[in-house]
Amino acid sequence: MFFKKKKEKTPKTSNRKVVPSMKPIEELRTNKDIAEWCRDFFRVTDSLCPDGCSEKSILVRPERNLLMALTTVLVEWMPRKDLSINSLFLLLSHAEKEDARNYKPPLDFLFEQIETGYQYSGTTIDGHPKAVPSLFCRNSDARCPAKEKGLEPVEDFALQCYQSVRQLRYADYTVIVSSLTSRLIDFKYLREAEPAAEAPTGTRWVPSDAPDYGFDDNDDDIPAFSFPEA
Repeated sequence: MFFKKKKEKTPKTSNRKVVPSMKPIEELRTNKDIAEWCRDFFRVTDSLCPDGCSEKSILVRPERNLLMALTTVLVEWMPRKDLSINSLFLLLSHAEKEDARNYKPPLDFLFEQIETGYQYSGTTIDGHPKAVPSLFCRNSDARCPAKEKGLEPVEDFALQCYQSVRQLRYADYTVIVSSLTSRLIDFKYLREAEPAAEAPTGTRWVPSDAPDYGFDDNDDDIPAFSFPEA
């Protein structure tokens, strides 16, 4: 009589998780790249939630929209040297709102540069914020909001994604900002903790000092983050 050999369980050597097909954030170039990267980002971070919290939350779509908006800002409107997880943390830190009428988080002013073509720099004689033309120019096609008196949401992917987010109630907005912050912390740990030797074939984590990926623009002409002065 022959008996089938019982399969031995593979010992768990690591609780680290990666997505073999996921591009490093430093290599993102197009809106399609961004959408796919954000989709995979949520798959990875959802795996750390034992109850599948993402799928049960009605705020999962606004949270994804916020991530896509922030990622697109880095890809399209910031110097390419700023395209990193740390920069996502920086942008997200400017998303926090206060529960007060007419209060705008600093992140709103960044998107208003795209929408209106103006940024705030200094104050006027009577103490109000002074609006000056924005220096933003989009990396992919060199469109400048200041020259076009602003762009419509349908003309810019970052602005389109952010539209649904800034219309949320204060309580819901606070939830998605907090949740996305937690996800970024988890994701940053997974990326930094996964040794290159353990990563499956096809997984390409690229350090933040990786070579540029080939825009033809001049970094000196692209403004860094710009928020109203206190």
